Amino acid sequence: MPFSPHSCCPYKSSNYIIIFCFAALSFVSVAIVMFLLHSLTVLCLILATCQAKSIKKAQANLLEPTFGLDNWQGKWFPYAPGEPHIPKVQRVPETTTTATITDDWTGKWFPYAPGEPHVIKSQTASTSLATEEPSTDGWNGKWFPQDPHKHQQEAEKPSKEINCDDGMSNLSVDYDPNDVRQSFNVLCISSNRSIYDPNMSREALLTEHFLPSAYVPPSKCLNVSIEYTHLPPTNGPFRPLPAEYGAYSYLPPQRYMRNLAEGAIVMLYHPCAFQGQVDQLQQIVGGCLYRHLISPSQSLSPERPLALLAWSHILEMSVVDKHLVADFIKKHAKQGPLAVENLARLVDKRQSYKAGLQTEARLVTTGDDYELCGYLEEQM
Repeated sequence: MPFSPHSCCPYKSSNYIIIFCFAALSFVSVAIVMFLLHSLTVLCLILATCQAKSIKKAQANLLEPTFGLDNWQGKWFPYAPGEPHIPKVQRVPETTTTATITDDWTGKWFPYAPGEPHVIKSQTASTSLATEEPSTDGWNGKWFPQDPHKHQQEAEKPSKEINCDDGMSNLSVDYDPNDVRQSFNVLCISSNRSIYDPNMSREALLTEHFLPSAYVPPSKCLNVSIEYTHLPPTNGPFRPLPAEYGAYSYLPPQRYMRNLAEGAIVMLYHPCAFQGQVDQLQQIVGGCLYRHLISPSQSLSPERPLALLAWSHILEMSVVDKHLVADFIKKHAKQGPLAVENLARLVDKRQSYKAGLQTEARLVTTGDDYELCGYLEEQM
């Protein structure tokens, strides 16, 4: 069957009908919406008009006088009903009033008398201060809260310097020789004293505690406690006053540290150490140099209860060896951050710590110890 171009016409007519129906439906919907909006607008206008009339009527009623108040003789606030609100400006005439001065008044007016012109009176500072200070010549009572001249008297008094270290006060911070409770430092409290006996087979021990080359030991007052990183200490902070050279019943490390810094040799022995060895070492040290200190110490071990200290160095021994002692003193004495050549001049003039001093050191050569352990070389 041959194809005819007019065979699709029925389908096209049906599409046109659908489009027409859809357009008509859309138009009707828009018309309905517009009608509803118009109706809503008209309704709002009607309500607004009614509300305006009610407000106007209410204002008219407020302006009318209240019924039953025709005989009211008082004042209306802020104004009477129905009366127009016109602010009234009232001018007050300027009047000068002068207070009546009592002729019989013999006192003083403050700040000035009525009618008297206010003139500022200038006066010097010295005059004002003199008038402000009350006279206290005849007053024998007590002032509260304080005497007006107290500040001036305290300012005139010289202020007392804070006692940092005088070698006699506040010694209990380190060690007080007069306090019995601290006597354990000089007592042998070991239950087995034989462990401190000399042992010929035990070698001496030499220890050096290194410090930076730029280290400067600080001096601390007695209001600050001093602790050390190793015991017995050989370097660190110290008290301002050095100890007087010699043998002590007990010398705390905070004291002998100052002497170590100026090149002294400190001999320490445990209270339980063999007394013969202690005496021998004491004779050697005392004969080698003047700049020495001797004290017991609980910080030494039973294996080596004898020790020689110099700045940053310690020699611990179980048995005294003259050669080791002499070599240690010659090598490390007069060495320290505060060591000076002319120490004798300072020792004679300076104040020193002497608490617990038993025997003062004697001169071997000079106060500067120009020769160390000279007599030992002759014996050797």
